[in-house]
Amino acid sequence: MNLPKQYDPKLYEGDIYALWENSGAFKPTGQGTPYSIVMPPPNANANLHIGTGMTIAIQDVLIRYHRMKGDRTLYLPGADHAGFETWVVYEKHLNSEGKSRFDFTREELYQQTWDFVANNRGNMELQMREVGASADWDRFTFTLDDNIVDRAYKTFQQMWNDNLIYRGERIVNYCTTHGTGFSDYEVEYKDEKSYLWTIAYPLIDGSDLIEVATTRPETMLGDVAVAVNPKDKRYKRFIGKEVRLPLTDRVIPILADDMVEAEFGTGAVKITPAHDINDFELGERHKLDRISVIGLDGTITDAAPEKYRGMEVSEARRLILDDLKERELLTEVVDYEHSVGHCYKCKNPIQPLLKEQWFVDMKPLAAKAIDALEAGAINIIPASRRASGLAYLENIKDWNISRQIAWGIPIPAFQNVDDPSDWIFNDQVDKETIEKDGKTYKRDPDVFDTWFSSGQWPYATLNYPDNQDFKDFYPLSVMETGGEIFNVWVLKMIMLGLYITGEVPFKDVYIHGYVMAEDGSKMSKSLGNVVNPQEIMEEYGSDALRMGIISGRKAGVNQNFSPAKFTAGRNFCNKL
Repeated sequence: MNLPKQYDPKLYEGDIYALWENSGAFKPTGQGTPYSIVMPPPNANANLHIGTGMTIAIQDVLIRYHRMKGDRTLYLPGADHAGFETWVVYEKHLNSEGKSRFDFTREELYQQTWDFVANNRGNMELQMREVGASADWDRFTFTLDDNIVDRAYKTFQQMWNDNLIYRGERIVNYCTTHGTGFSDYEVEYKDEKSYLWTIAYPLIDGSDLIEVATTRPETMLGDVAVAVNPKDKRYKRFIGKEVRLPLTDRVIPILADDMVEAEFGTGAVKITPAHDINDFELGERHKLDRISVIGLDGTITDAAPEKYRGMEVSEARRLILDDLKERELLTEVVDYEHSVGHCYKCKNPIQPLLKEQWFVDMKPLAAKAIDALEAGAINIIPASRRASGLAYLENIKDWNISRQIAWGIPIPAFQNVDDPSDWIFNDQVDKETIEKDGKTYKRDPDVFDTWFSSGQWPYATLNYPDNQDFKDFYPLSVMETGGEIFNVWVLKMIMLGLYITGEVPFKDVYIHGYVMAEDGSKMSKSLGNVVNPQEIMEEYGSDALRMGIISGRKAGVNQNFSPAKFTAGRNFCNKL
C-alpha cells in the first residue's frame, strides 16, 4: 500500500466529517449523564472570524470528551440575526450600491436584510462544519425562528403582566448617525481632550451673576435651572433667585440639590433635563420642564432660538460660544479631559436625548441573580468574573429594549391612536393597526434589542417548558463564551433564566480571552489585521486550526495569534 509522505487534510477532513454526521454520531444517544452546551449563536451577517473558531474549538473539546465517556451529549448549534450589528453591515452594503435606508419602507428593508442574512448564513453554517463542530444540526436554531420569536413575546407579556415592563420618556443613548437608541452597556467611553467653558448667567434684577461650568455649551439652550449644593456657603444667597438664560428670552430659577458637587467647576451647574441623565433625575425631583434642543437627526430643534435651528451640534456650539464671547458672558475656558460616550460602530459621539421607549425594571431580576451567584449556584471560570458580575448586578440600571431599526423582532405593543397613554399587548405584528373594543391601535414600529431574545437562548432553544429536550438538558452543563459579553449576555441569561424557569440556565460558565494580533494589538477590520479561519484551514487543516488556537490557552487570558502553533499542529497531525 502506497501512502503519501505528507498528510493532506483537504483530502480527508470533509469526508470524515460527513461520515460522522451521516452516521448520527453527533446525536445525544449516549446512556450516561446528560451533558449539554448550546452554542453562543454567531452573527449570521458575515463569515466566521477567528474568535468564533476558538469558541467552537473549546466547546467541541468538551463535547467530544463527554461523548466518548458515554454521556448523553447535546451540542446545539445556532445563528444570531444580530439586530443592530447586522443592520450596520447591511447599511454599508446599501451605501456601497449608492443607496440609503431612506430609499425604502421598513417592510422592504426587513425583507432585503432577511435575504442578505439568509445568503451569508449558509456560508457561515458551512464554515462551522469545516471547523469541525460536532453539533446536532437537526436542532439548529436561528434567533428569528418562530419558536424563538414566540418565546420573546411570551416573556414580554409575562413581564408586562408582572409590571416589569414599562413605557417611559427617559434619557436614552442615541446615535444620530444610525438613528437608534442604545442601552448603557452598548456605549463605548473614551477619554477626550476638550474644554471646560465657564458661562455667566445674570440675575434678572441685574444685581449679580452666577457662573456655571459645562463641557456641552450647546445644550444651554435647553437649560431650565441652575443648581448648587445646599451646603455650599458661596451660593446660599442665590438659592431661590432667578437668572436670565443667555442667548434666550427665558428666565430660570436657581435651586439647591445634593447632587451638585461643589468641587466641580464653579460649584454651580446648568440643568438640562432633556440632555443629561443626572439633570433628568434632578428635574424629576424638582418637577422641572424638559426642553429638547437637539433632535433625533442631530440638529438643533425649533425649541431653541431661531438663529440656531437646523444646525449640526458642532456648528451650533461654535456659534453659541462666539455669541457668548460677544456678550462678554464666556468668562473662562480651560483644557479639560473627560470621558465621552460613542457609538460602538460608527464611533460618533452619542447624544443623550429624551425619548419614549420600552424599559425593563432590572432590579428585581438582578436580586435573584445576586442570590444565585452568592449561593454558588453557578461556577464561573475564571473566578474573578464572579466579583465583577456581582458589582454590575448591584448597580444595574433599567434596560432600554427598544431599537429604532427595521431589522429584528417587532415589539408586540399597540398604541391607541386617540389616547397615546393607552397601550395593549398583541402579537399580530404583521398588522400595522388592529381594532379592539371599538378602538384603533397602531403598532409600535420599534424592534427588540437583540439581547432580549438572545438572553433567553438556553431555555428558548430547548423549547421551554414542555419539550423533552428542555426536561433532559436544562440547565445547560456549560456556557462557554468571551469575556466581552459577560455582562451584556451571560448575566442577562442568568436573570431571565431565573425569572422564566425558576432555575439557573447553566451550571458552569467558562470565559475565554481574546485572540489578539501577532503584535498583541486587538484584531480589527479597520487595522487590517483580522485573520480568516478559513484561510488557516486551507493551508493547515481544521485539526491544526483547533489545536493551534487552544494550545496553551488559559481561562480569561488573551493570547496572541501565532502561526507557529498552526505549523506545529499540522506537523503533529502529519505524524499521526
